[in-house]
Amino acid sequence: MTGWQRWFGIGLLLACSSPLVAAATSELRPFRASYNIAWNGLSAGSSDLELQRLADGRWSYQSRTFANLWARIKAPAELSSRSVFAIQNGHVVPQQLTSDDGAGSSNDGQQLNFDWTRSRVTGVFERKPVDLPTQPGLLDSQSVVVALMNELLAGRTPQKFVLVEKGLIREYAYTKEGTATLRTAVGTHQVEIYRSSRSGSRKTTWFWCAPELGYLPLKVERREGKTVELQMRVKSIDISGTAH
Repeated sequence: MTGWQRWFGIGLLLACSSPLVAAATSELRPFRASYNIAWNGLSAGSSDLELQRLADGRWSYQSRTFANLWARIKAPAELSSRSVFAIQNGHVVPQQLTSDDGAGSSNDGQQLNFDWTRSRVTGVFERKPVDLPTQPGLLDSQSVVVALMNELLAGRTPQKFVLVEKGLIREYAYTKEGTATLRTAVGTHQVEIYRSSRSGSRKTTWFWCAPELGYLPLKVERREGKTVELQMRVKSIDISGTAH
């Protein structure tokens, strides 16, 4: 799992039994959304993302990323990733993360289990064992996007998230960069722009989040300095049976 496939399949985004939200609502709602992906300005594929409420009260956030013919030269044709988490005291608490490249290759897979009783995160990342201590607020690289939405819905602007990424614990700072009017395939929306960055890295990730849609990111970019390497733009949203 390399390049844009890892980033979109595991680090990013976002059937519904209830509508998403108006800005006044302060809790997550299920959704399904599809995005077009561009790599260095060229069409690279698409991604389907779904947030579900499970029967036991937990949540599932799943992504399926599909490479087009050109992108398959550099990456697997399909990548899937799923995070299962709970909401405790108003915050996202991850429990499991699984991912694979759709080709049955264990080399590119990932499986993490968060044992909060033992205060350990254990599992495998690309055949390498993972055994790390937990800490309050620790996330996996999939659920961090939902955690951003959840914090904003609660009226909290996060300054940082700590997550398990590539078998390591890493800290990302979050900064609000302003507001804008964004035209998309699902209409024109007012959005708030957030930037994620890690100390010592020139790469940043930018999120255009729509408050009226529960802070769902309608556009996401990864940049190397000022150069946009990867871009994800929403093409459809399925909210309580209503397609946009």
